[in-house]
Amino acid sequence: MGKVEAKLLVMPMAIAAAFATQSASADTLSYLGPAYGFVSTTGVVTSPAAVTSSPVAGGFLMQNTSVPSDSFLAWCLDVQGWLTSPATYSLRTGTDFFYTEAGNVKIGALERLATAVLPYVNTKMESGAFQLAVWEIVNETAGQYGFDSGNFTVVSATDGAYALAGQWLTSLNNGTFSADTMTLSVWKDVNNLTQDLAVFTTPVPEPEIYAMMGIGLGLLAWGRRRKKLKDAATA
Repeated sequence: MGKVEAKLLVMPMAIAAAFATQSASADTLSYLGPAYGFVSTTGVVTSPAAVTSSPVAGGFLMQNTSVPSDSFLAWCLDVQGWLTSPATYSLRTGTDFFYTEAGNVKIGALERLATAVLPYVNTKMESGAFQLAVWEIVNETAGQYGFDSGNFTVVSATDGAYALAGQWLTSLNNGTFSADTMTLSVWKDVNNLTQDLAVFTTPVPEPEIYAMMGIGLGLLAWGRRRKKLKDAATA
């Protein structure tokens, strides 16, 4: 990374976050490097402002220096922006960050995409494809998802990422990706100096749910024991 204040012109790909807790207060996040490597792109265009560079795409490995043990995968939401490390962030819910009706559509698509493919992302190609798909969902307002037309277009991406992302977006369009068990959260840049980062988590059951599961398992064990005693008595 070099200097502490150094900026990286990397258009990262959102990586799945694994938090034990989520803090509403401001935290300092540092970039540790690409999760699986970055793929190169050409012809990336957003409307109304064009991307003047060819961003690389892939997941970011980040560390919350406020909680040193907390490192996680995150995905870029700002294809136009620079990543500054370290930077100050506040963790928001998806609905707090994307607070409009159109934002709810983006949240739904992002969560369906993450639910369907993110658990299996572990290569440079898959990481790059996921980031490309995230950029398409976040930037597209002109209809179905795809790189050939609309508000966000891409000419190419290396390592097979372009084709794979296109397949995933087609599955979103036709309803193949319908489950949304993963939840979107966003690390929002507090000072508007760097990229906002998306993370996806699988909700942890509430303590009450664990208690109900324990009661259910206890009743099941009691029922089986009672049946054995009854069978023994009638033998």
